[in-house]
Amino acid sequence: QRCGRQNNLWLNLSDGFIGCGRKQYGVLESGCEGEREGAAIEHYKDSGSKYPLAVKLGTITAQGVADVYSYAADENDLVEDPQLAQHLAHFGINIMALEKTEKSLAELNVQFNLNYEWGKVCEDGKQLVPLSGGGMVGL
Repeated sequence: QRCGRQNNLWLNLSDGFIGCGRKQYGVLESGCEGEREGAAIEHYKDSGSKYPLAVKLGTITAQGVADVYSYAADENDLVEDPQLAQHLAHFGINIMALEKTEKSLAELNVQFNLNYEWGKVCEDGKQLVPLSGGGMVGL
């Protein structure tokens, strides 16, 4: 680990590196401390982009459900890992002894959307004047 963060930690499923997750807009305590990009993605880049799969440690459940992310350029998204229990066992982690302690990325997105002040970007409550004519695009 590069920054000392104690939450939002991701385990690289190939080499066992543990680093904090990437920065997420509007999510507190994301990325490395000091506003740097997360150590997990930096490790992926530093390793020559060889080991793309990482699991968010606080989201692993005994049912084998967890946030697994692929940093690979052709995916760069959450993915399913049907072999998650076996991959974690390689590092001595027994998923049957685990319980979820952190919000998943989906839960963080829902929380952000519920708390975001959408009226600020939608000009909520303002009387808008339609524009048209020369030099206008008809907005």
